[in-house]
Amino acid sequence: MNKDILRGGEIEEAVVELQTALRGKADSYEIFVSIDKGLIVDTKEGEIDSFKVRSNLGVGLRTVKDGRPGFGFSSVLGKDALNAMAADTITGSLSVESDVAYGFPHPVRRKSSPDAPDLQATLVDPDYGRLSEDEKIEISRRIEKSARGTDKRIVKARKSSYSETWAASRLVNSLGADSLHTATFFSGSIAVVAEEKGESQMGWDVGMGHLSTDVKPESIGERAAKVATGLLGGEKIASTRSPVVLENGVVIELLGALSGSFSGENVLKGRSMLAGKLDKPVLSKAITIIDDGLMPGGWGSSDVDGEGVLKGKTTLVEKGELKSFIYDTYWGRKAGAVSTGNARRGGFTSPPSIGISNYYLKAGKGSLNTLVKDMYGGLLITDLMGVHTINPVTGEFSVGAQGFMVKNGKVTHPVRGIAISGELLDLFSKVERVGSDMRYLGSIGAPSLLLKELDISGT
Repeated sequence: MNKDILRGGEIEEAVVELQTALRGKADSYEIFVSIDKGLIVDTKEGEIDSFKVRSNLGVGLRTVKDGRPGFGFSSVLGKDALNAMAADTITGSLSVESDVAYGFPHPVRRKSSPDAPDLQATLVDPDYGRLSEDEKIEISRRIEKSARGTDKRIVKARKSSYSETWAASRLVNSLGADSLHTATFFSGSIAVVAEEKGESQMGWDVGMGHLSTDVKPESIGERAAKVATGLLGGEKIASTRSPVVLENGVVIELLGALSGSFSGENVLKGRSMLAGKLDKPVLSKAITIIDDGLMPGGWGSSDVDGEGVLKGKTTLVEKGELKSFIYDTYWGRKAGAVSTGNARRGGFTSPPSIGISNYYLKAGKGSLNTLVKDMYGGLLITDLMGVHTINPVTGEFSVGAQGFMVKNGKVTHPVRGIAISGELLDLFSKVERVGSDMRYLGSIGAPSLLLKELDISGT
């Protein structure tokens, strides 16, 4: 059915109409059509707070005329609107400087293998759309009910949410590319407040994946409740320098802050803390970082990227040594490299740009409890505040933190009012052990880490 939608009817007519309009007027072109539909439901106190249904259909157009790039888009697929968009796109490109690096990739087919996993089967839920509206609302209610039922100190649910999306796209260019991509996305989340003896703490959790079964309402609510109640009774500590275990969710945030430095565009523009360090040690030898666009079930997985280039697996850091950056077609050409299949689309209203697919720090051995035990004494950090303030060019940071004291290899009591500071590359260089408790939040994954030491600001 999805293939019929993308290769027939209104969409097929739109593609043909644009190809006709561009013939003899553009040296090369790329047509990107995307469709998505879905909903998000929020509940509070067991009642519906909001119920939003969305549906989008549109086409984005990129052209090259005399080396000058043009871009346009339209959410109307009628003949007049498409012809006007094509004309405006080419006219607009005439005021742009010529650049020989602009252009589109030639299509390359992936060699088939009988042993290759069926990637598409891990990205699309065949049961999408079968739940009734009442059943979808009930999922959000179950998340909240689970959180409240976990501990009587949970006094408020700020928002319990459930969302689902079906998305499909088709990319056609003048060099013969014609690719399809379809995926479904599901998520459930909640933020709760725990109170005791006049103190309040908030906890949050989320479950997400391509299949509806990836959202487990009871587990989401229970985890959020345990986060909030676990932080009650926190004590202040003096400033210190001590060993630290970073829980996987914290590592995911810090790894995300580092991701932009792997962009070939940022490297060439001098906006990367990794510029000039290729094939040199930049992180701890315990760390390997990978971007894998073909990971089964990965949030950012697809056979091809946003330009139709085959996706693959790129090792960015291997045992602490910087091995590669990521590129799309344009910035690969500018750097004298090739695309790594990392052109990412935000939709039909904007051209593609460099982005991660499934970006993760490779797991090691040992559970979170094992890392805490091996640390023996120090801090277990479970939450950060202000990660968005990390300097993306220098990696410098000073952010609020929450967590627990660890003595004699055991978690003792929560701590509050602390902050950690330093520089990202230095932080990841202090990693001594990598845990096995891999977790993904969207397209970023990481296990917990044991660090030799970190500066902690307290009272």
